[in-house]
Amino acid sequence: MHKLAALDAAFLYNETDRSPQHVASVQVIELPEGGNETRFIADLKQLAMSRIHLIPYFTNKLQFVPFNLDHPVWVRDDKFDIDRHILRVEVDAPGGRQEMEAKIAELHGQTMDRSKPLWELWVLTGLQGGRVAFYNRSHHSALDGVSGQAAMAAFMDNTPEPQTVEPAPEGFFRGAGPRAAGELMASAFENFMKSQIRQASKALSHLDTTTRLLQRTIDPSKGLGAATEGAPRTRFNQSVHATRSYATGELPLGEVKAIGKVTGTTVNDVFLAICGGALRRYLSRLNELPERPMVAGCPVSLRKPGDTALNNQVAMMMVACATDEPDPIKRLLKTARSSAQAKGLIADVSGSYDADISLPGLPALMTGALRMAESASIADLSATPLPCNLVVSNVPGPRETLYAVGGRMLTHYPVSIPAHSQAVNITVQSYTDQMYFSITGCAAALPDADKLRDDMLAAFVELKDRLLETAPARLQARQRSGVSQKASAAQRASAPAGRKKLGHEEAASTSDSSRAA
Repeated sequence: MHKLAALDAAFLYNETDRSPQHVASVQVIELPEGGNETRFIADLKQLAMSRIHLIPYFTNKLQFVPFNLDHPVWVRDDKFDIDRHILRVEVDAPGGRQEMEAKIAELHGQTMDRSKPLWELWVLTGLQGGRVAFYNRSHHSALDGVSGQAAMAAFMDNTPEPQTVEPAPEGFFRGAGPRAAGELMASAFENFMKSQIRQASKALSHLDTTTRLLQRTIDPSKGLGAATEGAPRTRFNQSVHATRSYATGELPLGEVKAIGKVTGTTVNDVFLAICGGALRRYLSRLNELPERPMVAGCPVSLRKPGDTALNNQVAMMMVACATDEPDPIKRLLKTARSSAQAKGLIADVSGSYDADISLPGLPALMTGALRMAESASIADLSATPLPCNLVVSNVPGPRETLYAVGGRMLTHYPVSIPAHSQAVNITVQSYTDQMYFSITGCAAALPDADKLRDDMLAAFVELKDRLLETAPARLQARQRSGVSQKASAAQRASAPAGRKKLGHEEAASTSDSSRAA
């Protein structure tokens, strides 16, 4: 039995039929030579069962505490059935990128069954070129972006031939099922007492945080930045509905790094500036561009290096994306300054961060408050303050080619969560030498995610071309002759043409948006 921390459980409390709280990734897979879809899926299930003990959320399901007195716990599913988790679905003909995106949007709008472990791997068949794709989703209460990458590394291989792992211990599925109500009630009281002791022990940390914030407020070189400025209201800031829109794209990692090198900015700064340029283009066509800069909420991991525990360890920093700036280079530099300010603020307050608050009745209170806010459509009220317009995440992914039962992994697109008031989410994951990004939106707020995707590619090309004009000739020549050829190819491409056990007991901390910086 493992109790969810407050941050993990919050994704359960925030979930409704209109706002599912699962995240996913999409891997287009080139089948092994001579393979077929049916045999591949059978082999995949066999592989999953051989590694089922390496990834706790694969076999852990939820058990709620009586009367919602405390956060729920994870318990072993003693009736686990792999056929309920690895599923097959056909993509509409002709099976190109557009059809694949449409099927993912359809699946992503459906909530997950809480009676079983909260993960599913849908194998999408019927893709062009005889390929298949994984729509691999897990509830956000079980993991964040960084721990999700670690889980994928445990499930897949870095060679075509699957590696042999140590089998599950004897009786793995026996004796670890649901717990008695009395045990859960006693645990709730214990957790409450521990939370109070922990809060008291952090008194000095809270005082230090208050001092740092005061210094930041009065220091003109620091300030609180976009976190206190608020965001202008746009069409993306409304209540969400269950129907999703989804689009994918690629950027060459080498060129993004080159842009950062020329400007003295990070990969994350460059990606945020590309998002800012795309948002400016998209809303300008609709004559809806706000005068003030739009603000992106960026998840920042608080993990320590090497921490791969399967839980959520993130805070949110607010970055102004300079959508009011027409010049792409100035937009990048302004975005980088806002990002640096936001990172400084997170560093100053992280000492008081506690993701595991425990108060009697808190789960029921949070769930009820969300339902009331949704039914009253509070997110649609113009007077409602907005911390940010959308969420932008950057998750570092594997640098080497991965395989699933001999099938080569070609892509690594993310799929994320549109939320009430932030109905658009842009996430990027790196894989080998590419950045695979996606736009996940509520279809009512963003019916044409593909147009925003095209705007992102155009904003990247604009920024790259402007910087090549001002870069030193040697760097300019190297970029034009080498990596830039991959950029245009990526824009034309169609996506479809001894392991370590990961446990809740391992401590953790890293960053969804700053780790790739």
